[in-house]
Amino acid sequence: MYILVGVVIPALLVRGGARSTDLQNTVHWTALSEELGREIVHPHDKETFMAKVLLRLSYTLAAILLGTTLLLACGSSPNREMSTTNASISLHTASVTIPKDQDIFTPFILTVQPNTMVTWQNNDTVSHTIMTTWDQSIYLNRQAFSLMAAAGQKVSFTFTKPGVYDYFDNTQARWVDANHRVKANTGVPDYPMAMEGVIWVQGHINGLPSSATNTIPNGTDEFTTDFLAITQGGRVSWHNRDTDTHYIALVDGWSAPINTMDIGPYQVEGTATAPPTGGTTVTTFTTPGLYYYYCSAHADINGTWHRAQARKDASLAPIPMEGFVLVVGN
Repeated sequence: MYILVGVVIPALLVRGGARSTDLQNTVHWTALSEELGREIVHPHDKETFMAKVLLRLSYTLAAILLGTTLLLACGSSPNREMSTTNASISLHTASVTIPKDQDIFTPFILTVQPNTMVTWQNNDTVSHTIMTTWDQSIYLNRQAFSLMAAAGQKVSFTFTKPGVYDYFDNTQARWVDANHRVKANTGVPDYPMAMEGVIWVQGHINGLPSSATNTIPNGTDEFTTDFLAITQGGRVSWHNRDTDTHYIALVDGWSAPINTMDIGPYQVEGTATAPPTGGTTVTTFTTPGLYYYYCSAHADINGTWHRAQARKDASLAPIPMEGFVLVVGN
């Protein structure tokens, strides 16, 4: 017997010298001779038929071998590609804690790499929501999310896009459309601080400008926008249209890559002392990082949470006069 790829072939079919005399008995080959339209009863007919069977079998075996090869090749490619893809993506992890009876996120600012799964651990006795604010841009809240962490439980979200993410708990604070700010609910444990957090996903962002301006409107103790983003080596201008003098100073308690370069405190004169349009101060940011600043005339620093909190006499209290500058490396 000869065996080829699991197919058994009688020795008679492959011996070149086999003749009809090898078949000693006359047999009826009805099942194998349908294409002849009759039964084979003579030895000569059997030899002719066997030659046809051998030729047909050789074609069939060749097709089987070719098909098997193609199936193996096609079937293995996706697996190899998937393995390569999975190996090239490394998932990082980081965490934020919700302490018991505090209505706060800690740390307030979390710095992570792309492809990081951030987990919020709720150690409180009530559930909390975790959702991005409604402001969006090429560098702000590029991935919107809305989560709920039950008491004593945790929830996670994976960040893949570089940028800054501003989020809050809408059961303990509210979004003020007029100011585009998060405002603490009266009576929360750490009032006037809102239950708000910032996540900075590091990485390159296309399309950022080399300069930006933030304005202090007349009659309000606030910066026009909370978040600005520029490229490394770019400049930020703060222009004061208010009558009062304001200051730009970094919030203490943070280390690189947050507040990596020392800036301020800068005094920005108002229209009362720099008529008619008010003063301007300009800072060049040579070092990449996320810079967290506040106006030291209208807000204080909470040393426990390293956050700015509004003074009672600030015009928009409990919203603090604070801001962020994201500087992205070239």
